Amino acid sequence: MARFENAGTSPRNYGSIDVAEGIFSGEGTLQSLMDVEAALALAEAEAGVIPVEAAEEISRKAKVSFLNEETYEKHRRATGHSLMGLIRSYQEVCENGAGQYVHFGTTTQDVTDTALALQMKAVYDLVERKMETVIGLIRELAVKYRSLIMIGRTNDQQAVPITLGYKLAMWLDELERDLERLKASRRRVLVGQFGGAVGTMASLGGAGLAVRDNMMVRLGLEIPKIAWYNSRDRHTEYVTTLAMICGTLGKLGNEVYIGQKTEVNEMAEGFSPDKVGSSTMPHKRNPFVPARLSGFGRMARSIVVDAYTVMESTNERDTRSLRMEPYFMERISSLTDAALDTAIDLFTYIEIREKSFEKNLNILGGLIYTEALMMHFANKFGRIEAHDILHDIAQEAVAEGKNFVDKLLENAKVMENFTKEELLSLMNPAKYIGLSEHFTDVVTRK
Repeated sequence: MARFENAGTSPRNYGSIDVAEGIFSGEGTLQSLMDVEAALALAEAEAGVIPVEAAEEISRKAKVSFLNEETYEKHRRATGHSLMGLIRSYQEVCENGAGQYVHFGTTTQDVTDTALALQMKAVYDLVERKMETVIGLIRELAVKYRSLIMIGRTNDQQAVPITLGYKLAMWLDELERDLERLKASRRRVLVGQFGGAVGTMASLGGAGLAVRDNMMVRLGLEIPKIAWYNSRDRHTEYVTTLAMICGTLGKLGNEVYIGQKTEVNEMAEGFSPDKVGSSTMPHKRNPFVPARLSGFGRMARSIVVDAYTVMESTNERDTRSLRMEPYFMERISSLTDAALDTAIDLFTYIEIREKSFEKNLNILGGLIYTEALMMHFANKFGRIEAHDILHDIAQEAVAEGKNFVDKLLENAKVMENFTKEELLSLMNPAKYIGLSEHFTDVVTRK
């Protein structure tokens, strides 16, 4: 292994431990391939295609620990084939002639696609668990801050009041849809592959269907209706599903990143005395955790393009597409794992700065209440005239750098129709959060 490998930019350095260093590691990949070969042998033995004793020996030796790494590398380099290095190494460790039945009656893509499906299944299981954790954290925060009033923003401009619970509930609702998509895609995506050279099972005669079905049951995968060597939509759906999760998490990271701006200061990543924000400005508390989360979301988008590219395959098999898949499948899996771990860290230790929420409600000098005032004025003037009156007062206040409330109370037409007390009572954020708390309750209810 090269020195300082963790300083590089391989998928393992996204911060993915469970996927990059586990499921999609070299050993993890080889183990998945061996699991497929063992399941195939056992299924063939049960169908009378190969001797039972041979299948049992193949199954016993279906552990990476039995392989010699130097022998594997020698065969891999000599054959120049993506799977033959493993097949020959595997054959050599099987005793009593059982090795000749390794990879019997199948083709490389049967094994690689099915092994990849096993890895995808492991990733789905992992992502589902971590998604539940993130969802739980966001739900807890939404409930806790159900009634904390803050300014809502549209187009990066202050709009009208909402509650922080409402904002978090919107995040929660999207995360739950992501999880629903993940679960719903399992039966379409986690499907094994078995058909032989071009998918017709000609090499196994009448035993092909029984072998296929038995093999998939053993592996816990869905049984395909037909070979899908040239149909890569399953992998594209997998990538798209995970990329959408990364996209949602990236958006959440971006929201916290913006919320940590000095001028906003409403939320921030957790801080510890050993953290360093800048190598040259000692005062800085830079939002590195939300920035990393946002970055994962952005990187995931480009992988989707690769996944859609391989859908354009030719004939019954297209090696050009197959050469791309291992790389982007590992990348999206590792990115999603890293994004979830980052999100768990961020929302476990996030700082909510309640005083800043109150401060930010007041920085526009009452301009955020123009809609509330307009709806009240509409009873007297009609909505259009009410809008025009308040628009003129608001724009004058902005242009002159004056307080909106002062300008409002100076307006003769307004004061002829409303009392000062009446107007001031309308400019209360607690009275204009609408159904923020209701919607928070709806979404956070389990």
